[in-house]
Amino acid sequence: MSTPDVRGTSPSPLTGTGVLTDEATLKRAFDDEFAQCLASAKSQLGEATSLAPRVVENAFVAAWMQRMNINSRDQLRTMLADEVKHGSARALSKRVSGARFGAVGGVHGKAHAAAADAESPAHVWAQVERALHGPTAESRAATAAAGRHEAAAHLKDMSKRPSWVIPVIIGVGALAISVAGVMYFDRLGEDDVQLALVANQSIQPIASASGQIGTTKLPDGTAMTMGPETKIWTPESFGQKSRVVKVEGTAGFEVKPGLTLPFRVVARRMHFIATGTKFFISTFRPDSTAMVLVQEGNVTIKAGKNTAVATAGQTMVADAKNGIRAATADEKAEAFGWVDKRVTVHNKQLREVVAAMTRWFNYDIKVPDTQLLDRMASIDVPLDSSKLAITQVEESAKVKFGYEGETKVFRDAPATPAGKAAPGAKPAAKKGKKD
Repeated sequence: MSTPDVRGTSPSPLTGTGVLTDEATLKRAFDDEFAQCLASAKSQLGEATSLAPRVVENAFVAAWMQRMNINSRDQLRTMLADEVKHGSARALSKRVSGARFGAVGGVHGKAHAAAADAESPAHVWAQVERALHGPTAESRAATAAAGRHEAAAHLKDMSKRPSWVIPVIIGVGALAISVAGVMYFDRLGEDDVQLALVANQSIQPIASASGQIGTTKLPDGTAMTMGPETKIWTPESFGQKSRVVKVEGTAGFEVKPGLTLPFRVVARRMHFIATGTKFFISTFRPDSTAMVLVQEGNVTIKAGKNTAVATAGQTMVADAKNGIRAATADEKAEAFGWVDKRVTVHNKQLREVVAAMTRWFNYDIKVPDTQLLDRMASIDVPLDSSKLAITQVEESAKVKFGYEGETKVFRDAPATPAGKAAPGAKPAAKKGKKD
């Protein structure tokens, strides 16, 4: 019986057990998913879109290597999406070291190839095939011959030199520098990877409104308390490949101990790393700093090139440009008074005090006369005492609170006429008559 001709048949659909049964099914998957994977990689790489083809290539190679665990189209898509996400993070973290130690991207030595060619499905598939099969026998032979020729020439040159000591010393020194450089970029890369995870624009942050304080638990069991006007980004991979969150505003964390992955908070591109500890983060200051209050355990702070460790009872101010320092008493009270259920703003412009009242009391007060916003004011009140806060503002900034229609406003307080007591002042005691 003759064997039927199957050269023109289509590969089997990506369903059932083992969807990547051979390279034909891998190619079919590549054709179906390439465009989506490339678009996803570009969206996660930001300005570094030239790295997208290599990220996609690596994703399909990884899918082939793990094909025994992929049993459906949905599993394949999920795995590709995950590989693209983490591949994008790795590509961003290696971008700096790639410029130093070798090219990155999907071009493989054709540095001047057009971007459109590098992103074409045919080009990327060719790189996938090359990765799966490696160099051909001819290219291996050519490489080996070139290596033998280079080695022979090198030995001949060495025989003419008066000494082998200096070249060996130079070689050892170069190796040491290279190793140190790789180690440095690896350390730098870890922070970049974590930053990229929480900078992904597809993450929907948890957000709190003015006057709102709430508590929740993260997937790893860490207890989190959010202050008002705060946003927190948590990547989908949290608890699996990382334990990193990004904070804008203020929040507290009681980190679950005993887990292998360290717990990390990113705030204004600075890193606060803990294992099992209780600490609070604040970014409400109008400058580029972030602050940390440690109640239990230790927190490692990374701010630019500066690193420090904050221990229990310490409050630190971190600035990527100006370094890391201990916070003043006023800075601590203003950033973390809410931890003790207080709102404190000491001797700041009225504009900052009004913003704090809106944040903590959800109390929107207008100042129609904008010149008043430059006056200095202070408050130090419990979180449930908005009326006391208004009284303290009136006294410290010499303004008067009132309603204009339904709008709450601060107006300039009327001047006290000479000889008359200020509103609320006690009358002076009368002198008795002389005998």
